[in-house]
Amino acid sequence: MATITREQLAPVALPSEALDVPAIGGQVLVRGMSLPQVLAFTAARRAANAPADGETEAQAADRASGTLVPLLLHTCVVLDDGLPVYSQAEWAAFAVRHPQATLELWQAAIRLSGQDPEAEKKT
Repeated sequence: MATITREQLAPVALPSEALDVPAIGGQVLVRGMSLPQVLAFTAARRAANAPADGETEAQAADRASGTLVPLLLHTCVVLDDGLPVYSQAEWAAFAVRHPQATLELWQAAIRLSGQDPEAEKKT
């Protein structure tokens, strides 16, 4: 059996989808994370979810959301030039003013990055 040629090689690209987000002003691209981004996000999630002294797991999870949501959206939500829509600080402010849009973007980014725990339970 012969090996494939360079021309036969399947292209590799991160999954992405366009979402219309009126709160931002129109359509944005949500893309999945690369392996280094997934590893960095996983490490950040682990650190953020660790309860601090005197903190319950629920309190730690609430605190972690304030860190992880802006981090993920900054990483995964981009404009046509491939650059992030907002900084992490801007995403934190956006999330307070537009929680539904934030949730929809979060869910798309998590799904496209293969990080959806609900999907993992179904397989």
